[in-house]
Amino acid sequence: MLKKEAYMSAKHNLSRMTIDIPEEDHKRLKALAAVLGKSMREIVADWIHGYLYSENTPNAETLKAIDKIEKNKDLIEATDVQDLFKKLGI
Repeated sequence: MLKKEAYMSAKHNLSRMTIDIPEEDHKRLKALAAVLGKSMREIVADWIHGYLYSENTPNAETLKAIDKIEKNKDLIEATDVQDLFKKLGI
């Protein structure tokens, strides 16, 4: 795995990326950057790095559940939390 320090210091290998995000998300990202004393670029780069190099990968059961959700299979509809718990037997 590429260490964060190496990732962040490899400036000569950087590519530019432009994204469109909702204005409210931009404001929140800007505020978070100010609170953390980081640039928005640093925060986004950290998130990208964390996502790309995460060691938290879903197991087979979770992958199967995600696949079912994406295909709208075996979904349980409920009118409220109590109804959902009842249908799930919780």
